[in-house]
Amino acid sequence: MTNKKALVIGATGLVGKQLVRLLLKEESYDSVVAIVRHSHEIKDPKLIEIIVEDFDDLKKHQNKMNAHDFYCALGTTRKKAGSKEAFLKIDVDYPLAFARIAQEQKDFNQLLIVTAVGANSSSPLFYNMAKGTLEDKLQELNLKSLKIFQPSLLLGDRKEYRFLEEVAKVISAIASFFVIASKKRVGAIRDVEVAKSMIQVANKNEEGFARYKPSQMIDIAYS
Repeated sequence: MTNKKALVIGATGLVGKQLVRLLLKEESYDSVVAIVRHSHEIKDPKLIEIIVEDFDDLKKHQNKMNAHDFYCALGTTRKKAGSKEAFLKIDVDYPLAFARIAQEQKDFNQLLIVTAVGANSSSPLFYNMAKGTLEDKLQELNLKSLKIFQPSLLLGDRKEYRFLEEVAKVISAIASFFVIASKKRVGAIRDVEVAKSMIQVANKNEEGFARYKPSQMIDIAYS
């Protein structure tokens, strides 16, 4: 399919920024729509912004959200969110609302969404439980095409410092000497690799459900 429109939510986050940047270079997309709270740092004739200051009001903007491929890269941390309740709103409620809006659009083709490796609604770990709950609820929607991407620790340029990410960068650098030929990495994946794999999968335009682990995403990104 060519002459498509992509719509991205979470467009200013780690994976989201890479998605917008790469999608704008894709010839198969005529336009890229970014749902943002404030104007995006990337400027491009193909980029259309929908400013939504409060994502509780997402549904009020649904008449401007028709597209073919819907990309969701929403996510935060409990520390940044401030509470469990606020975290669940950002990581479960908003992505689910986005999926429901996507499903109602006349040109809807597929939803591609970032969750996390280890997602399991029965997990005793709060983060994994939240991501698993989202995945379960998304599958209940019976979307025409749902593709879930489960990255491990994400590497990229963040505004905030994260100790575990810095450790992962060192481990990954050492590991790369031994596994560089296969492009695989120990315990981490780069933001751009996640974004590339999502776009590659979208370009296949396959219906149905699929879930992608870190090693699969890395393979797809470099295929």
